[in-house]
Amino acid sequence: MTGFLGKAPLTSDIALFIEIAIVIALLLGRFRLARKKRFEAHGRVMTLAVILHAISVLLVMIPSLAVSLDLLFTDFLAPAILITWIHAPLGTLTLILGAYLIMEWRFRPVSVTCQRRAKLMRPLWLLWIFNLILGLIIYATIAFA
Repeated sequence: MTGFLGKAPLTSDIALFIEIAIVIALLLGRFRLARKKRFEAHGRVMTLAVILHAISVLLVMIPSLAVSLDLLFTDFLAPAILITWIHAPLGTLTLILGAYLIMEWRFRPVSVTCQRRAKLMRPLWLLWIFNLILGLIIYATIAFA
């Protein structure tokens, strides 16, 4: 079933909106809550973002990748395929690092985790945004091709 934004499947459209909601949560968590030193609320928002992202990955992205697996190997040099080969491992790394930070936060005092892991949080934020941009490019090539 095609989605409402273009030729992409409806599940891809839903995942797109989930990922946009995640970015809004990330912006809220990073630029409002963390800067105001509301670390408990920051941790909760980031937990929600990681959980939503994991759901999106498990229910939409992995199945989509599995369906396209033969294309990923036969048309390797197509721009969207090359981007997918970058997007998938970076997305996996982003999800793993996000989950790691959330798990560490849940089992240690919030202020300790935020202070100790700020050097990891900043690059993870940039990685997440970069990977989102790659995902948007992939989505656009499917939806508007």
